[in-house]
Amino acid sequence: MNTFEHILQGSVFTRLKQAFTKQADRSTDASTRYRSFQRFRLSIAQRTDVGRQRHHNEDNVAYIVPKNAMLQAKKGALFIVADGMGGHAAGEVASEMAVSTVSTLYYQDNDSDIAASLLRSLKYTNAVIYQRAREQVEHNGMGTTCVAAVLLDDRVYIANVGDSRAYLVRRGWVRQISQDHSWVAQQVRTGVMTETEARTHQLRNMITRSLGSLPQVEVDIFIEQVQEGDTLVLCSDGLSGMISDSEIAQIVERYSPQECVHHLIEQANAHGGMDNITVLVARVLRQSYKT
Repeated sequence: MNTFEHILQGSVFTRLKQAFTKQADRSTDASTRYRSFQRFRLSIAQRTDVGRQRHHNEDNVAYIVPKNAMLQAKKGALFIVADGMGGHAAGEVASEMAVSTVSTLYYQDNDSDIAASLLRSLKYTNAVIYQRAREQVEHNGMGTTCVAAVLLDDRVYIANVGDSRAYLVRRGWVRQISQDHSWVAQQVRTGVMTETEARTHQLRNMITRSLGSLPQVEVDIFIEQVQEGDTLVLCSDGLSGMISDSEIAQIVERYSPQECVHHLIEQANAHGGMDNITVLVARVLRQSYKT
């Protein structure tokens, strides 16, 4: 029996969660953290907000920087944003399961291949959520987007399913690393629709992939080099659907991560706050031997 099979037979939603998951309070901000981390150190902040139009928050967010030096050197720091969907609060269940299960499985996988480990974690998490939805009628049809990133040395590994995004901001220049799995994104990629048209189309929220909707899922993996001063931004579409990429870059360049998460959500709400809004900001700083 491999490691994943053993974990899945146990209570994956509670076991090891306190040891590994640094979950943001759903109504407050997470503090900015500084950790010595291989060649760089990280300044990290996260925040989730219900927005202006919804009465319930179905997003979840977490990051983990292992305190164990050996684990940190082997597996790196993990960042996750998930945006759930489904009635009767099932979306919140799915997104929480995505965050806790990916976190547990990733750090329990002994494979030194980061991309492969991240890929397996999301695929097994999909199976866990799908099985829960089949077993409990109140959770039938639930699913969640998931964008996860691992930063190790000078590389960031991104895995995504759905339309939650990962951006890299460098010296005022912003680039979306992840690729949206949505109907409008497909139309843009094939040249049928422009980016401007996609942002206001009535089907802009129709996603084509999610964790838990089907027995198996295809996960996209991206690998990027990072430099001192780079900022990684993970967010739900409650942010990216409300403000432009250039607005994200302007705010990230102007403020610290702790200030960024406030201003990004404030700006999304000012533009209507049509959905739950979740953002995680991780800035790469010069290495320091003091924590």
